[in-house]
Amino acid sequence: MQQTKFESCQAYKESGVFKSWTEKLLYLDLQDKILTYSDIKARTNKILNVNNYMMKNIGVHSGKWAIQFKVKEDIQQEPRIAKFGWNTETEQKKWADLFTIKIELPKRLSPEWDMLSPGLEIIPTEPINQILVKTAKPSVQSRIKQIIPSLPQFFQNDFEIILEKTLDNLKGFSDIENLNLIVDKNFLKVYQDPTDPLHMKMIYYSMMPPSRVYDEVTMPTLLDPFNPTITQYSIFPTKKDCYVIQAEFDLNLTKDPHTFRRNKSYRDTDELQDNKQYRQSQSHIGHHIDNNKIKVVFTQKHFAVDGLYCLIRKYTGQEQYHNQIDKSQNMEDFKIKRSVMLIQQSDCEKFKSHIIEDLQLECFDVEQGEQLIKIMLGTMENLDKILFKADQFIEKETENVIVKNHQNYETLQISFRIPESEITRITSEQHQIQSKDEYMQIINMAKENQHILKSIISYHNQDIVPGLNKQLQSNKEDGHFVLGKYYYVDEQKGGLIFTNKVLVKNQRSVIFDMIKRMGSNLLSGKSIMAVSLPIQIFEPRSFLERMARSFGHAPHFLEQATNDKFEQMKLVISFCMSSFMMGIQQEKPFNPIIGETFQGRIFGCPVYLEQTSHHPPISNYLMYGRGYKYYGSLCPIVNLGTNSLSGEQHGHGIVQFSNNNLKFYYIWQPFTVYNITIGQRNVNCHKRSYCFQPDSQILCEIQYNPKDERGGFFSQNNQKIDHFRGRIIKVTKECIQRCLAAHKTNSGLTLKLKIKPHDIIETLGNTQGRWTQYIEFDGKKYWQLEQFQPYVLELEANPLPSDCIFRSDVLYMKMKDLIKGQDVKEEMEQKQRQDNILRAKKGKK
Repeated sequence: MQQTKFESCQAYKESGVFKSWTEKLLYLDLQDKILTYSDIKARTNKILNVNNYMMKNIGVHSGKWAIQFKVKEDIQQEPRIAKFGWNTETEQKKWADLFTIKIELPKRLSPEWDMLSPGLEIIPTEPINQILVKTAKPSVQSRIKQIIPSLPQFFQNDFEIILEKTLDNLKGFSDIENLNLIVDKNFLKVYQDPTDPLHMKMIYYSMMPPSRVYDEVTMPTLLDPFNPTITQYSIFPTKKDCYVIQAEFDLNLTKDPHTFRRNKSYRDTDELQDNKQYRQSQSHIGHHIDNNKIKVVFTQKHFAVDGLYCLIRKYTGQEQYHNQIDKSQNMEDFKIKRSVMLIQQSDCEKFKSHIIEDLQLECFDVEQGEQLIKIMLGTMENLDKILFKADQFIEKETENVIVKNHQNYETLQISFRIPESEITRITSEQHQIQSKDEYMQIINMAKENQHILKSIISYHNQDIVPGLNKQLQSNKEDGHFVLGKYYYVDEQKGGLIFTNKVLVKNQRSVIFDMIKRMGSNLLSGKSIMAVSLPIQIFEPRSFLERMARSFGHAPHFLEQATNDKFEQMKLVISFCMSSFMMGIQQEKPFNPIIGETFQGRIFGCPVYLEQTSHHPPISNYLMYGRGYKYYGSLCPIVNLGTNSLSGEQHGHGIVQFSNNNLKFYYIWQPFTVYNITIGQRNVNCHKRSYCFQPDSQILCEIQYNPKDERGGFFSQNNQKIDHFRGRIIKVTKECIQRCLAAHKTNSGLTLKLKIKPHDIIETLGNTQGRWTQYIEFDGKKYWQLEQFQPYVLELEANPLPSDCIFRSDVLYMKMKDLIKGQDVKEEMEQKQRQDNILRAKKGKK
């Protein structure tokens, strides 16, 4: 049976509407680069030809180390974009290499490099559900031996000698029992050959990863601090991965004499005496100015094989012909006879690298030679410490630097993240009472575009943070924490009564002027949301900020949801009813300009809103909560009558819980403001609202101000007009489809939606209450006006430049400069109308 080389693993693929990670099994044909990803649960297989895609390492994405594939422009293929993720960076890098490196069939490999290929999994050319069979993987040592023929001739014999005396697993030395242990630490052991004092071996465990140690040893960047005895270290490249190195060691600067124990020379005294006389004679001819300064010249070759890093050093005699070498000292005074260092991954959790080194020196002065070897081997300990400190320093200095797209210099993005403890956020209420100087500072920042630069260099944290655990309170200045200063509940009839006579007077004068100027056109049932109005009747907030503020009850209700879908539905309805109460103020907010945004936090949960359409006016919102997500659209339609103003919401919301991934859709009820021109102004809701869960086909229908079932034709009606009554029912799939159609933004089907008797499969529960006071399900109260105080809305510290807090008209109104605010408002509206004309022309083309 023909066999093909494959690599397989368990990974994840981004899929679905919400781009969530789905577990997959990956099988990659290493020769043809055909990737098959399988869904075991669904028993489906899909194929992606890697050759037809551009690959990009995108780092951490939604909690996974991810790689993105984007189809080339000249090739029509599905999917056009695919993202795969792994749990660790190591796995991601491994597969990034597998996707890019071309692996040929064994017969195409040259014999000397065949065994150097990583161990591959072999799979028969049968369905991929078959069990993979692994081939035996050659040992690390055998793979290293294959590279010996490619080494320079003067290194080959020395390297073979080292490998012969190195354990097969490269953890130490096979002749270790014949050596004397002269240093014994948890992370460092040094052995000395009893027959040759200038031959030592080292085993060292490093806190740094192998590649980091290898890079620093081959091309040092920290020479000065990591070993003070090295006064010179010059590197002269000759060929690829091959250098001539000249180093000078000053033995007078040795600071730690206890790192190694002093050992007596094993050579006789006569030889040592001859050696001293030799050094003295050499000093007379200028070779030695200082007997404790030693110069060493050697050739170094380094390479990496399958995660193992090798360095070979030796004095070859050819170094003296290099024209940049300092020849003032005899190069053969201290010769490196043989030196091999092997760096690999450590199997000890405490350390990252395992290093062994065999070093043999040749010189006349044995005492100085021993000291030199000990310094060279001891350098690894000092190097490790300084690298660790350097990385800690770099990590500390750059912990707030966020780098994106570092693979491509042209798309490199660098931003700064302010630590959460240093971020100062103000609440929406505090923003209303800032000083004029603070408002002017924001206006000037926007005029000079400094807010754009600040946003670019700032890190936009989208995570949930501990946040401000503060709730709105009632006080004399602002009034009730929900109703405000001028609303109160009519206990006799029900509904809300508004008592701000000054605001009512201003609003009525504006309405009378509109009626006088526009006449019957105004009363034709069209929405007045797009009408430009004087800012005297406005609230100094954008509509986006007001709506974000209305989400203040979300942590109370949505965070406590369990897996019970009925309990989740009750909590969603309670939240939406309390949210409606938070957003029903009489002051008109500023209409958002298209593209305008708002960023804030409620109890640390990020809230985002954006004005995505001018006509009809549509605002989209998204809130990430603890265990839930609240998102949807707002499309308010307000119609003016002879003495009333009716409001409808043509945009609706969705709450999605993470514990069971269920989505609950909510459709808002209409409301009416009565007596806008004559009489006592009051507000009440009418008709119906709905909450439904499509998967389980459960629905709650709530009717506002229903007919009193207890009263007769001649009996007194004691039911309050803000009373509501509803039921939780299981409905047909056809009914759910009608609800989904009505839930769509600006569908126009909201008021037409009705639940008919034949739609109902089963009644599951009941609800009733007063929308101004409380709601209860089957006798249990879930929300009460006075019991649950909403969390305050915090403004994001570094929002986007399009954020509504930079609106000059709103800021001038906060400063009480109504004339300037009106001018800026009209100027912004005129620009928006011109933009709409350009968009219309562009759309026609």
